[in-house]
Amino acid sequence: MALDQSASIESLNSQIKSNGPEDIESASRRRVRGFGAAQIIVTMLLTNFNLRKIAAFISDKIKEEAKKPVNGEPIVRPIRRRDREFHNPYTDTYPAGVMRPDKAKHPASDETGGPPLRT
Repeated sequence: MALDQSASIESLNSQIKSNGPEDIESASRRRVRGFGAAQIIVTMLLTNFNLRKIAAFISDKIKEEAKKPVNGEPIVRPIRRRDREFHNPYTDTYPAGVMRPDKAKHPASDETGGPPLRT
């Protein structure tokens, strides 16, 4: 369990120090005189990081909630045109739910039975 916590903390540290919006690793982001002023800048950058993480979490939750059924009814997605109208003559496959057309052989028009069979 300690390894999981250590890995998550290290991941968080690398995100904060990366070349993203906060970029705490770069000293050019906090050119001020004194430890107090530098601490205030770092605190503001960390607060910005935390607020972005919270906003991303809430956004993900909203997107997840939008995918859930409304009033207990599941959301029915429209069938893509490709799946609705596609017929592959090479493999002779049809979309799901489409019945294969009847390929019954038509009887010969005369009493001879049609052309001679190949042997």
